[in-house]
Amino acid sequence: MKTHEIILNETRNVKFSAWIQNVGGEFGKLEKRPAILILPGGGYSFCSDREAEVVAAPYLKAGFQTFILRYSTGEHKDWPNPLNDYEQAMDLILNRADEWHVQTDKIAVLGFSAGGHLAACAATKGKHRPNAAILGYAALSQETADMCQPGMPSPINDVDKDTCPVFLFATRNDNIVSVQDTVDFEKALLANGIMFESHIYAYGMHGFSTGESYLNPNKNCSRVSHWVQDSIEWLAEVFGTLQSEGFSSPAYSGRVNGDWDTMLSADCTMAHLRKQPEAVQQLLAEVIAVLSAIVAQKTGKGLSMTPFFKMIKLRDLMTMIGQPESAIERIDVSLRQFSNVR
Repeated sequence: MKTHEIILNETRNVKFSAWIQNVGGEFGKLEKRPAILILPGGGYSFCSDREAEVVAAPYLKAGFQTFILRYSTGEHKDWPNPLNDYEQAMDLILNRADEWHVQTDKIAVLGFSAGGHLAACAATKGKHRPNAAILGYAALSQETADMCQPGMPSPINDVDKDTCPVFLFATRNDNIVSVQDTVDFEKALLANGIMFESHIYAYGMHGFSTGESYLNPNKNCSRVSHWVQDSIEWLAEVFGTLQSEGFSSPAYSGRVNGDWDTMLSADCTMAHLRKQPEAVQQLLAEVIAVLSAIVAQKTGKGLSMTPFFKMIKLRDLMTMIGQPESAIERIDVSLRQFSNVR
């Protein structure tokens, strides 16, 4: 393993640390690794050491090329300095991707508190958006962001259909950043169809890092440390599992359904498909007639647009009532000829 310490901005004391693991040789056919960029918290006053190197270790063990960015803080925290630091760090990772054996479509960002704010901004408005984001007790609302510096953006307001999958963790009684920040960010992800996983632990004080008592002596829920392994397993589902010959296929896409995709598909919800132009309705007419007949036979009721039928994907509905895969694929291919009208 090689390590690098790089000064990105001497005036603002911006530091970039890299831990680069080998590939090939004893690692078989492995040529590229996933990467994670860690952004410590500290209220934009400083970058906490408790949320830096100690956090990197589990991801190194999981096979990640691991980076830490100590971004602009204190007198240099004026926005968008921190976001510019992130972009510079990502430029460096991408430009050295071959040298550092980084799989460029599998780069995650992990941020705590103010670093979580920066990570969320990167995920929602960055030039180099990450492929996954992990947000720990993150400052996400306008009210909380303004506590760090008035006028900083609220990532909650910037979530869009291009936001990457997100893993969130927080505690119910956080005494610095309200858990409402996490809940409201989840709502924004829901509204835009973004896949996410969230862990809100019963209790624990702000800044618990990886949960070891020596890092934070406050009384914390015994399970707060679980977020580390859970996030690693979640990343394996988002990126695919790292294996000696490369990556397995991801367990799911970044969106909960096809309603936000460029083209229509059988992965769109019934409610969304029913809002599409007449040409799509003509295509669906025969399928819906068949589905209605089958549902009526099985349940004695018609295929209504109840909340259940509104939210279910066409693919799932056809599977549920026993339609063959060949029929599902035919309608999927046909739907993909139509642009998605939103």
